[in-house]
Amino acid sequence: MTWVAFSVFIITLLFILLASGVWIAIALMTTGMSGLYLAGGAKTLLSLGSISWNSINSFTLSPVPLFIVMGAIILRCGVAQRFYAALAIWLRFLPGGLLQSNIVSCSVFAAACGSSVATAGTIGTVTIPELKARGYDDRLIFGSLAAGGTLGILIPPSIIMIIYCSIVEVSVAKLFIAGVVPGLVLAVAFMGYIGLRCLLNPSLAPAHSETVTLGEKLRSLGDILPLFGLIFFVMGSIYLGWATATEAAAIGVLASVIIAALYRGLSWENVKEAHLSAVRTTCMVLVIVVAAQVFSYALVYSGVSRSLTGWVIGLDLPVFVLFLAIVVLYIFLGCLIDGASMMLLTLPVLFPIINAAGFDLIWFGVMVVVLIEIGMITPPIGLNLFVLHGIGQGTPYTDVARGALPYVCLMLGFLLLMWFVPGLALWLPDQMTVAR
Repeated sequence: MTWVAFSVFIITLLFILLASGVWIAIALMTTGMSGLYLAGGAKTLLSLGSISWNSINSFTLSPVPLFIVMGAIILRCGVAQRFYAALAIWLRFLPGGLLQSNIVSCSVFAAACGSSVATAGTIGTVTIPELKARGYDDRLIFGSLAAGGTLGILIPPSIIMIIYCSIVEVSVAKLFIAGVVPGLVLAVAFMGYIGLRCLLNPSLAPAHSETVTLGEKLRSLGDILPLFGLIFFVMGSIYLGWATATEAAAIGVLASVIIAALYRGLSWENVKEAHLSAVRTTCMVLVIVVAAQVFSYALVYSGVSRSLTGWVIGLDLPVFVLFLAIVVLYIFLGCLIDGASMMLLTLPVLFPIINAAGFDLIWFGVMVVVLIEIGMITPPIGLNLFVLHGIGQGTPYTDVARGALPYVCLMLGFLLLMWFVPGLALWLPDQMTVAR
């Protein structure tokens, strides 16, 4: 069987399984095992044990459960509500008022918990009733929450980044640091868009009549500084070379426990639920990683990866055209499957191609994360949109999706900016000292 026929078989089988509603891990595993059997017979299936062990016996993946525990503890100790209320006191003077607080609080909270969906849902639960009661525009409310929530997988620590590093074998610490500037630039772009819209049409965000004293502002710092301190402590230890990503994750867990205790949220029930959530999420992630590695091995063993890479390179496409083709591919897939699955599905095929084309793997990692962010707020399978619609107090799904559309355009514009100014992602990693 030629590599083209084999590729058609693999792709067709995979999409039939996905379209039938089979879990992504089972679809990848079934497709990979079928491909191995087709390429080399039953003897090739003897390698599944080694593939599974080598996939998860990885120091690169060891921060995953720790960062998940850290985020789960933060989610359950009441930080989100108090942090948002305190931040709103400081930001209400900006054009857009509390909408600006949505972006900043989502950015910071997402950096602490590492989950876009959890961030959008948690902050949305706190803010949507308040903003609706004050007469804010529905589309701006949901758009700001959906877009702000996506920053959780770009501003480190990020589980998606760790999985990417385990596949392409680059430094987790460097990719974490590479996401900082792009994340901040996107947050500022989102805030600028909100401010401009509200300056042009003040009725979108009614003005606040309440006055805030200096004493209230100073007292609110007690609800802001602990979360900022957690993020700077974790990321600073990585950037300065004091700790590996795994060690920094352990530091983060300890710091999150201390914060939970300060907020009097460190109950046995909260701790138990945080760890159960971490076990569930970690198991889900690792099963998908193993299935993706089986799928990847099938592509390598059959020669598809090598042949496809040679064919693409033989086309002699301009590098910018290849970049645009990858963007289009991810946008299309982002409308159909979730971000982690999309990355695990495509990287085995794309990795040799981008390597041969000379793409910097740290820069490409940031680009992939931004594309996954776009997928999280594009219908029909935009997870952030579903979550916000579920807590939206009767707001139509179309309004939620339309509210997120301008932010999709901002992200696409940012990808072009990152193509022409790669230093946005690469400058900070080039300055850092990586721990051991």
